[in-house]
Amino acid sequence: MKTNKIKIRLFHFLIMIGILFSGSCDLEDKWLDEKSKLSDVRPTTLEDFQAILDDDTWVNNKFPGIGLTGTDNYFLTDQNYNGAELLLKNSYIWAKDIYGGNMASDWNTAYVLIESTNIVLDGLKKVERTSANNFDYDRVKATALFLRSFMYYILSQTYCQTYSPDHLNLPGLVLRENSDVNQKSVRSTIAQTYERIVQDLKSAVDGLPATTPYQMRPAKFSANALLAKVYLAMEDYVQAYSYSSAALQQFSALLDFNSSQVSPTSSFRFPNYPNNPEIQFYARQNLYRTVSAQSNSQGYVDSTLYNMYELNDLRRSLFFVARNGFYQFRGNYAASNNNFAGIATNEILLIHAEAGARIGKIEEANNDLNLLLKNRYRTGTFVSLNINDPETLLFKILQERRKELPFTGQLRWEDLRRLNKDPRFAKTLIRNIDGVKYELAPNDKRYVFPIPDNEIRLSGIEQNER
Repeated sequence: MKTNKIKIRLFHFLIMIGILFSGSCDLEDKWLDEKSKLSDVRPTTLEDFQAILDDDTWVNNKFPGIGLTGTDNYFLTDQNYNGAELLLKNSYIWAKDIYGGNMASDWNTAYVLIESTNIVLDGLKKVERTSANNFDYDRVKATALFLRSFMYYILSQTYCQTYSPDHLNLPGLVLRENSDVNQKSVRSTIAQTYERIVQDLKSAVDGLPATTPYQMRPAKFSANALLAKVYLAMEDYVQAYSYSSAALQQFSALLDFNSSQVSPTSSFRFPNYPNNPEIQFYARQNLYRTVSAQSNSQGYVDSTLYNMYELNDLRRSLFFVARNGFYQFRGNYAASNNNFAGIATNEILLIHAEAGARIGKIEEANNDLNLLLKNRYRTGTFVSLNINDPETLLFKILQERRKELPFTGQLRWEDLRRLNKDPRFAKTLIRNIDGVKYELAPNDKRYVFPIPDNEIRLSGIEQNER
């Protein structure tokens, strides 16, 4: 029988309740209590489990994104800063206390999705695997592993130190590997966090289908692309190159910004889901008004970023719009006020280029850049690059990465964190508000967000130093 969408939405709501109050209530009891009202909606079949993973309200539309609010791609005027909510004000100036005692949507919604995937993975153990359901069984399991890994990856870029040999034994994430919300919360190490992410993603590659009819579902190329992202954060450029190569061999569509699919006069300039050919996996961030793509966004684009775009670079006019004497971001692949947080070909092509430049594949890296940029410049104006010096090429790739993906996911935050370890790219961020100057030095402890106060109170896990 077809799974009812309303019941699945309620299912996710109950998970949220179970997570928020895991110290005093039992998710399974709540689930059973609701059975009398909803007939029997407890997930038991492959169709049920697929429906949980297809609930786009929770699965594709609530990705963490607070890291973006701490980046250098935007600024707030004094007036807009003073009118912002407390969380956004605190994150903008990298305050020691971010939440002011309130809950944090990024942490909570991420762990709702993690709990959902664990319920699916636990439930699959009770489903008989047959020749008739083998394909669907593998797809559902691999999808759950992919989504859990994606959440762990984003959380690791927000609540953990960067990956490096010196940091492997530092506190990592709370790794939930089963659906018991009452199990004691314990932080893993950074090494264990990344091991879990990589292991699950490699399993997902094996189980996912080669193609998918929906951009909201992952396929093999999505898992390969996410592995490329993870290995880039780990600074394992050989693996990042290998997995980005695999992803691009399977899915390499690029959107020509000169095409009629792009609408320079629309509120959202790029094709709506599911019509953007570049999107490998569709997801949107939680909404943060200081960095969102909405018309009443409180943030303005940093002039240093805006001035990087040449006049014939179509991203200059497609990504940004003039407002109140400044510029605001509009170039959102999500076609929504919420920023795009999924995976698209442009990002994977730039990972391939950066990893290639770092391991000596100079010609290939130039080819990647040229392929991307000829689809971004006004027809007939782009002159192909041929940069032979590895360092010059790397600088150019990183510049284009910033220009291409300025408000995609938390990528700028992730890049600042990882690049600060290299003196060539390290940067001190500066804010000026009401005559007061705030700074964030490279490798500062405030590049790791504090774990939400309610989680510390309930679980007693170790808080991050700020």
